[in-house]
Amino acid sequence: MRRLLILGIGLTALALGVRVDAEDWPQFLGPSRDGVYRGPALAETWAPEGPTVVWRKSIGQGFSGPVVAQGRVILFHRVGNEEVVEAIDPLTGTTQWRYAYGSSYRDDFGFDEGPRAVPVVTGGVVYTFGAQGQLHAIDLEEGTRIWSVDTMQRFSVPKGFFGAAGSPLVEDGRVLANVGGSNAGIVAFDAKTGDVLWTATGTGRAIRRQRARRSPASATASF
Repeated sequence: MRRLLILGIGLTALALGVRVDAEDWPQFLGPSRDGVYRGPALAETWAPEGPTVVWRKSIGQGFSGPVVAQGRVILFHRVGNEEVVEAIDPLTGTTQWRYAYGSSYRDDFGFDEGPRAVPVVTGGVVYTFGAQGQLHAIDLEEGTRIWSVDTMQRFSVPKGFFGAAGSPLVEDGRVLANVGGSNAGIVAFDAKTGDVLWTATGTGRAIRRQRARRSPASATASF
């Protein structure tokens, strides 16, 4: 099943930063992960025919939404047997770069086998977490691999009901991912190298809280 990405005037203005107070939308629920948009005012009503379409693009499978960062629309989807990350020009819909890797993930119900998690863009890096637990750090400018970790293989994580679906959280030089499994749980990776800094697993109920500068709150727990 293929989908259609339609870009209207509002998202184009956001991507291009038409006003100096416009914000990127670089992760799930926006800059502060609270779902609040603080950019230029959006139209409250549309003409009967709908908003003006700037361009439209046929895309692959997945539940991951696009993000907007530094004049690029970042799309994460599955095409054939690959999970694909694309940087798209917001004015034309032209692909600026394409990064892809193999995926053999199969949905238990045969519905959709694409990535579930929305990418995160920060510090010039795109972080993605695929349906099969492949965590990638990609250079935003060039679309090249910085590092990657196959979390399912490294931590012996079972497939699970819905695949890997949690968007990563990037805080204080760490990439926090809900990897799952008895050997992983929540894992903190070094944002620059991909090295594992700590895991939160076990049978206790210790909760480690970190005050977030950009997010309302972040917490890791082991149960």
